[in-house]
Amino acid sequence: MSNEPNGNIRKIAGKISDLSKSRRNRDFVLSQIGGDVGASAVAAGLAGMGGAGIAIATIDSSETADFVECTVNGEAVRGWFWRFPFQDGDAVELVAERDGDGWIAYGARRDADALVAVYPHCFEGRSSHYLSTFRFWGIVVAVVFVFMMCLDAVLALFRGSFSIENQLSAYGIYALYLLPGLLAVFGFLAWRGGRKTEGFARMAETVFKGFGWAHPARINLRATSKAKRLPGDGRDYGVRYFRY
Repeated sequence: MSNEPNGNIRKIAGKISDLSKSRRNRDFVLSQIGGDVGASAVAAGLAGMGGAGIAIATIDSSETADFVECTVNGEAVRGWFWRFPFQDGDAVELVAERDGDGWIAYGARRDADALVAVYPHCFEGRSSHYLSTFRFWGIVVAVVFVFMMCLDAVLALFRGSFSIENQLSAYGIYALYLLPGLLAVFGFLAWRGGRKTEGFARMAETVFKGFGWAHPARINLRATSKAKRLPGDGRDYGVRYFRY
């Protein structure tokens, strides 16, 4: 088995045997905050969440994922994955850390077809994470702003006061006062939402670094997987398991 050090994480390589895989229900957010999933990798992934980590602990985020136990080159490996598409006999690389006599795995990659499985929600680095979060809330701001302008035009029609000049004046006021307010409010919500789930992005970067990938903060496995879909990829491809 090959071992490439990266802090507390190692990249190990070998063939899977004695694979046991089952779909189980678990609240991954609370498990990570509680620190009972892995060891230093999870703790490092959640470092810096502070009050946001405490706040998110009140959310019920139970979901199903694959709990995997197997042997790689004679050593025991276990871990949680959104989806684990690999089988006995597959040659894989694992990003894992030592746990007693075995390993806890957080990422797996089959070199033959570049399929990647990761710990739930750990599919993008921090730069990509915040970009996705602010893009979503930017769309929300645009929808709300357009809706308000359309609503104002409809109300003006019902009041019988509609005119191009009046509407342009109203839209100017909206752009001057309403839009900055919307940007401030939804910008704060975007930052807060991104902050609450940043721990997953930090952990994702740990996995990406373990594989030796460049620019881990920028990686978004969902984005890269879209262009790499192959015939036979399942319905969870690009959502719960990926290609890189």
